Amino acid sequence: MSFIVVRHGADQKSLFNANCSNVVLLSHIKRQCGIDQSLTIDLVSNNIGEKNLAPLFLPSKLQTYTKDDVALRATYILLLVEEDEYGVKNYTPVLQESEDAKKLKAQLDQKSNDERKKAGAGKTKKK
Repeated sequence: MSFIVVRHGADQKSLFNANCSNVVLLSHIKRQCGIDQSLTIDLVSNNIGEKNLAPLFLPSKLQTYTKDDVALRATYILLLVEEDEYGVKNYTPVLQESEDAKKLKAQLDQKSNDERKKAGAGKTKKK
């Protein structure tokens, strides 16, 4: 079975078919979870505390089949993605305030901060 579970909102879980392209999956997730279609979303493993926890970067692979990018039957957490003025992506879990949401946000913020440092002080703001 080609499916994944996505956690979102007030500890809600929704089942999604992973046998489709990422663009189709992300659009369907937005519709099912009440996210505006103009916003960018991604997924991250539900294994909060995992050392190398990182988003799946599905928006950068829209034509790839989701089943090639995920562990089937696994659980993922929905993320909103915003790009700052330096082009660094910031991720916000779409979970109601909880310990999991706070831990995940802290981990993702650390990754964004590391990315900003790698970009260097010489990088100019995006226009």
